[in-house]
Formats: sequence, structure tokens, C-alpha cells
Amino acid sequence: MKAVITTRAVAQQLLVFVPARRNWAGGARSAPGPATVVDYLAVEADGALQAGTAAIGGLPRARALDLVFDGLDVYTATIAAPALGEARLRQALPNLLEDRMLSDPADCHFASAPAPATAGFTGAGDASPGENLLSVSAIDRATLSRTIEAFAQSQLLARAAYSELYVVPAPAGGIFSARISAGKGLLRTAQDQGYVFDADASALGTLALAIRQFSIGRLMLFGTPKELAEAGVADLCTALAAAAPQLVISRAEAAADPRAVAGAVNLLQGAFVTSGGFGFSGRLLSRLTRDGAWKAPLAWLAICAAIAIGGLNAYWLQLDGRFQDQRASMHRVFRDGFPNEPDAYLLEQARRSVALLRARAGRPSADDFSVLDTQALQLFATAPVGMVAGIEYSDGVYRVRFKPGGGDDPALRNALQARAPAMGLTVNFDADGSARLTPLGK
Repeated sequence: MKAVITTRAVAQQLLVFVPARRNWAGGARSAPGPATVVDYLAVEADGALQAGTAAIGGLPRARALDLVFDGLDVYTATIAAPALGEARLRQALPNLLEDRMLSDPADCHFASAPAPATAGFTGAGDASPGENLLSVSAIDRATLSRTIEAFAQSQLLARAAYSELYVVPAPAGGIFSARISAGKGLLRTAQDQGYVFDADASALGTLALAIRQFSIGRLMLFGTPKELAEAGVADLCTALAAAAPQLVISRAEAAADPRAVAGAVNLLQGAFVTSGGFGFSGRLLSRLTRDGAWKAPLAWLAICAAIAIGGLNAYWLQLDGRFQDQRASMHRVFRDGFPNEPDAYLLEQARRSVALLRARAGRPSADDFSVLDTQALQLFATAPVGMVAGIEYSDGVYRVRFKPGGGDDPALRNALQARAPAMGLTVNFDADGSARLTPLGK
């Protein structure tokens, strides 16, 4: 019998629907944890959608994980806000939304994103000069923290988190969308606005009022076949058709539209940024690795190489600056001492000029023949008599040539080199056996 090994494909995107906060205490669902059962919608590489239910610890693998919060757990709105930086705007949002929210702003986490021009802003006119039109979201900080912690316990890191409002398309051309799930319905009426209603017989009045108020010509219903059947959507559609004959009702083939989340306000901002967990490099790594986890080591190597190259260039610039400063200092000193000399070969010209000045003053230089000859006589005072064959002097170098076999003794060479520093000399033996004497340090 031949064994066949199959591998489960990795989804391109995974939308996980977080249990509503009102269901956390008791009932079928409790506060999120690795064993909490959640609904999910997997988006395959070819665009196919796969809905399912699993514990958080047993969710399918995906390259991108999005957390979808219940519509009643996230406050969403479109506002006109002052043109501020990201950090200052996040501090100002609690004050801007304080009069609109029922929750205490001190207990909430706020997020924002630029709103499109078609956001359906219902404030006092459009944004005035100096203001920006923003899509904002607010959620209880403890709710967001506990949810992220529950997924972190299963080694799951979310790319984004947003309201259920954003998983259905925004209204366009008289076409509105609603989602039925867990006995509740959510009708999206604008970019950041919507209605939540009970998905039962009482929904008829709410939807009929919304149809007249927003001139809804077509209503698209999202939800799994099971949830739509449990909510009695067939009877509701019949009742709506009788109440609004001009209304066209259609059913989507999925519980949500992943394409609609492109305009969602990501709650993972500020202190809750989790894209990689390491600031800019983490966000960069997240983008580089979205097509496969195997790229992570290469991405980290690329980041480290970029940092190393940048550091080396910065260090080189620092050393080059020091070199230029020293060169300028040498030039100033040379000009102060020898104003009439040309600028080429400053160090060599300085040495020659100093030697010339010493000679004029009657003070021999360290590499003068008379000085080197006197030091050589002292150095070879203890050497065997008659071993020197000749002496040569040229360009400050004093060379001693030996008779055959005279300078080949290693003990003698070591002794001469050991005594030379005490006399201000450096002794080097060349390949031809001669000893080269130069001033110490030159």
C-alpha cells in the first residue's frame, strides 16, 4: 500500500469574527482564550472563500490574520478633525468624540484613517479649511487587549483589527449591504455608519424605515446559509417585498466581502501596533514576508546588511571628517612656519625645512651623518674587532657592511638590536647582510 501525504494550503487572508463582548460572560461563549470557538472566513490564493468554525488554537494557517469585532463593540464615525500629526491627533480624539459616545473615552482605544470623499459625512457641512475628514473607530481597551492576548497565546499575530461594519461593501449607486450573523443584522448605510438590528420578525420595521430614509433600491444580504435560514431571511424578504415593491433583494454567496475591508479603520494603532512587533523594521519585515514565511531570514539579513552598510558609511564619514580637520591643521601650522613654501608634500617639506633650520642654528638633526656615526661607534664598541668592511650614508640612512661571516652571528644581531633603542637608533638587517641604522621612530 502506497502512502499519500497531503499538505494543507496556506490561506492568503483569514478573517476571524471575535465573539461579541455581550456574550463573554457565560452562555455558549466566554471571554476569548485558545479554546474559544470562533467563526472564520478564509480567502484562498485564487480568491475562493471558505467559511468555517474552529477554536482559536486550531485556526487554519494564513499569511494575514484580521480580527473582526462585533458591530456593537466598536464605535465608528466620520468626523472633521484639525490637521494634526499622528501622535497629537490620537491624543485629541477622546475630546473630539466625548459628546458622541456613551462609553467613557478614558476606557477606550481610538484609531483613525483618512476618510474618502464619499464617506457620507453628516456633520455641519464639509470639512472647513485646516481640517481633515477622518474615519474614526473606538473600542474598549480591555476588550481589544484581552482579544489580542488570547490570539497571542496561540502564537497568532493579527495584521489588522476592525469593526464588522467594514466586511460588507459601503453603499454605492443605491446598492446597500447588510450582514446577518448570530441572530443580529448589520446594515451599512455609509462609509463609517450603520444600523444593528435583531434578525427576527421585528427587523421588518427597522429595515422598512431605512429603505425609505436612504432610498435603498437594492439590498445585498451577506451571511452563511445556516445563519440566514435561522434568521428567517426568506420570510423577511417576502415581507420587505410587500412593504417596498421597488426594492430588489439578493443574497451574497459568502458571509462577508474581503474586498470591502480595504477601507476599514485598523484598530491596531498606537500602543497596539503588532505588525512584526519591532516598529519600522517590523512593518518592513511584515511586508517582505507576506508571500511566504521562508523569506523571514532573508528579510532580516537584508535589514541587518542595510544597517551595517549605513553604519560603515557613517563611520567612514566621521573618520574622513577627522582626516580633513587634521590636514587643515597641518596646513595652517606649515603656513605659519614656512609661508613661502609651495603646498605640495607638506609633511616632507616641513621635515626638510626643520632640518635646514636646525643646521643653520648649529643643531644637527637626528639623521645627520655626524650624529648617526657617533651613535654607531657606541653601538659597535662591544662588537668583535675587524668585522666592519665599510660604511655608507645616503638620505639620512647609515649603512654598515660586514666582512664575509662577520654579521651572520644571530646572537650578535640580537644584541645589536637590543642595545640600539637605548642610543636612539633602530637597527635592521637587510638581505645582503648589511645593517641599516636609522633614527628611532623614523
